Amino acid sequence: MSTDIRTIARGDASRVVDGRREVARTEQQWRALWLAHAGADTEAPPVDFAARMVAAVFQGQRPSAGFDTSIIGARVEGGVLAVQVAEHLPLTARVAANVLVSRYHIVSLPRFEGDVRFVDTMPHATADTHAAPAPPAVPRPVELTSVPQAPRVRPDSPRRPAAAATGVSSTGLSPEIAGALAYLAGPFSGALLLIVERTSRSVRFHAWQALIGLGLLGLAALTFLGLAFFLLLFSPRGFAVMRWAAAGTALAWLLLWAWCLLRAYRGQEWQMPIIGAHARRWA
Repeated sequence: MSTDIRTIARGDASRVVDGRREVARTEQQWRALWLAHAGADTEAPPVDFAARMVAAVFQGQRPSAGFDTSIIGARVEGGVLAVQVAEHLPLTARVAANVLVSRYHIVSLPRFEGDVRFVDTMPHATADTHAAPAPPAVPRPVELTSVPQAPRVRPDSPRRPAAAATGVSSTGLSPEIAGALAYLAGPFSGALLLIVERTSRSVRFHAWQALIGLGLLGLAALTFLGLAFFLLLFSPRGFAVMRWAAAGTALAWLLLWAWCLLRAYRGQEWQMPIIGAHARRWA
């Protein structure tokens, strides 16, 4: 399996400044990971998640260009996929220019549905031709980071924050379930999810759409219904018009509610016209 590892991106200028390791098995998780790494200016490279998945290592911000990190292999051991990571460290502080770097390596590899562990190999020191010999480097302890089956990605190491990049929901539910629950009671459940959700950008996006989109459409239906009863005292024709307007708006609300709930449950961020763009920005 290690022979089919394909590099997607590698360099020293990631926006992820904390050391972490990530696995993405869905398009949603991949977009969130790429957004945290590269920002919104570039699109995530395409990945066929029916047959492959993404593994990424971020070394975090370091003070010297002599640091590096890379994924060098992967193999199945006892039902667990072990992804081997090589951390390269400078021998002394004078190995390379003193500049801030954030090394990263992002690869795709054949899809594996079991647990994934990142295993550190022995670090390799970079040779320093301009400095006196330094004492032997102390081996870094092996760090294992376990990632459960898709679609949830759970941080198991203290150096990995519960970042929104993976889409992990602070509710303890998967992002797909939490996103669907945001629509369950219309704007009321949307408001509740906005209060309790702190990490998943995707869940907050659905919550904003439920609160604003479904809320405004429901308010319009109630307004038409109120006008219908008011016009009943003065104009039977006006009452009929407002009654049909209220019924049509209520039907549109029901269809939009069902559509949004279904798409969220499938892990898709369908965007409402006009409202969706604001919801994505606020999320």
